[in-house]
Amino acid sequence: MRRTQVRRPKLRRASPNRRLHASLLCIGFALSLVAGRLIQLQGLEGASIAKHAALYRLQVVTIPAQRGAITTADGTLLATTVQKDTVIADPPQIAGKTPVATAALRQQVAGLLAGPLHLPAATILNKILHPTSRDYVVLAQAVPVPVGNQIEALMTAHHVVGIGLQPTYVRSYPNGDLAAGLVGFTNTDNEGDLSGQAGIEQSFNSLLAGRDGKQQVETGVTGQPIPFASDKGRTMVPGGSVRLTILAPLQWAAQQACAQRVRVTKADTCTIVVMQPQTGKILALAQYPTFQPGNVTNVADTVDLPVAGIFPPGSTAKVITAAAALEHGQTLLTKYTVPEQINIGGYSFHDAEWHPTERLTLAGVVAHSSNVGMVQVAQHVRPQVQYDYFHKFGVGVPTGLPLPAASAGQLPPLSQWWGNERYTLAFGQGVAVTAVQMAGVYAAIANHGIRVSPSIVAGTTRPGGHFTPAPRPRTQRVIKASTASELIRILQQVPYLDATLAYQPWGEIPGYSVASKTGTAQVWDPKAHCLCQYGSSYIGMAPASNPKLVVAVNIQNPKKGDYFGNYVAGPAFYQVMKFALASLKIPPDHGKRPDVPLTAR
Repeated sequence: MRRTQVRRPKLRRASPNRRLHASLLCIGFALSLVAGRLIQLQGLEGASIAKHAALYRLQVVTIPAQRGAITTADGTLLATTVQKDTVIADPPQIAGKTPVATAALRQQVAGLLAGPLHLPAATILNKILHPTSRDYVVLAQAVPVPVGNQIEALMTAHHVVGIGLQPTYVRSYPNGDLAAGLVGFTNTDNEGDLSGQAGIEQSFNSLLAGRDGKQQVETGVTGQPIPFASDKGRTMVPGGSVRLTILAPLQWAAQQACAQRVRVTKADTCTIVVMQPQTGKILALAQYPTFQPGNVTNVADTVDLPVAGIFPPGSTAKVITAAAALEHGQTLLTKYTVPEQINIGGYSFHDAEWHPTERLTLAGVVAHSSNVGMVQVAQHVRPQVQYDYFHKFGVGVPTGLPLPAASAGQLPPLSQWWGNERYTLAFGQGVAVTAVQMAGVYAAIANHGIRVSPSIVAGTTRPGGHFTPAPRPRTQRVIKASTASELIRILQQVPYLDATLAYQPWGEIPGYSVASKTGTAQVWDPKAHCLCQYGSSYIGMAPASNPKLVVAVNIQNPKKGDYFGNYVAGPAFYQVMKFALASLKIPPDHGKRPDVPLTAR
């Protein structure tokens, strides 16, 4: 049987040309996609991408401005800015070729830094191993510059990378609490800049702060600036400085006197103001308690008491109503019958201490500080006139001092006077003043009746070094020169009376004539809801023949011993006035107490 042979089909080889065409078609399609993408990126989106790339390379570097200084009139530095370093680490850069080498290197770095930073090596190592972000962790802040230089040298010597220093500025107060209430303090704001929070630091913040600089730099892939790359930015403007009128030795003496009297009398607070009557310059603005401006723990402790704290002036305000009376018909010799107590219009008034009925002149009423006598003096002064004199002397009027917490005091308008208001005002109750305001009252009397607005800033220095004196203070005649002279003659009797009758010789300074007034005011106790606290004052001027200085002392709520102004505040007046006269080289006048009749015949 014949086998049938099956014929297999022939395998035909594809055409090389077709394969080539197909390959070229695929390659062309792929190239067209790439070309399209290139056209999209470089042509259509090129500008936008280039902009984003540039922004990625650009970094804005802040150049911090150094905050200006605050100094006293004699050049003592009260506030300045010092550079400190922040030590940072970039953990990914602190790495070896193997995990073991990395661990050993990081342990070495922690050991090197432990000494200069006064931190355990384990603490530093823990921060490097657990950074706040992938490329950044703060190891220490506020490191002194010499320590930062030491760290930099150590890292260089051991060829360590990944440890860097960032310069920062911190506020320094070289003289601690000297004039702290006046100077104020600073905090760091959201941008890391120092910002004044009280006192001169706050009111002159714009001048002191200056303006930070800004610089745009191009960086490479490692984040390092590219040398010679174009940059642009804003120039840094350093802060200016403020020069105050206070004198450091006098300020220190006043603060020491305040602290001593508070401790002895167990009082709440003390303020002392020293002022030049002719210029209005405040030479000392002291208070106790005070605070450390470099370490503020309670903002309530930073109140600038001499300009912000208000209190009833008590008998020290009697000179105001007396001045009004002298210029409206009364004389030094106007006679008054003064019992220990008097009733007027249904209101009862009494003197601080019992005494038999006396015949006193107006001068005697003021010198002996008789409330009953002053009530009778006020009857000869119209309420509007009395109010006007308080206002002209600066009570209830802003002092104009460039301090954020400065108070105008409280003088009720005439429309709100009721009942016995005019009489209580006559002996310093029903009105509230600041220590600076009361110093200003006596400064106006000392300056022949001309009130010079108080000043605390001598001038400012701009970054270029140009010093600009403060504008001249405003002046106003308050009383006639003859009236001021009569008041000084009355006030010269007070030191003698205090020394002989109360055995408190604090107004008698050897070689100098002194004109002064004491005051003891009743103060409202918010806890007991009564007028059962006391404010004790002593204000005086010297030399009385031609006053160059006024010293005003006020002590609130003394709780040990007596509470009268001569006993509580007198020693501080004596201590500060005596020091001021000597330190300012004011020659003694050897003046004698004028003969002014205090009793009427």
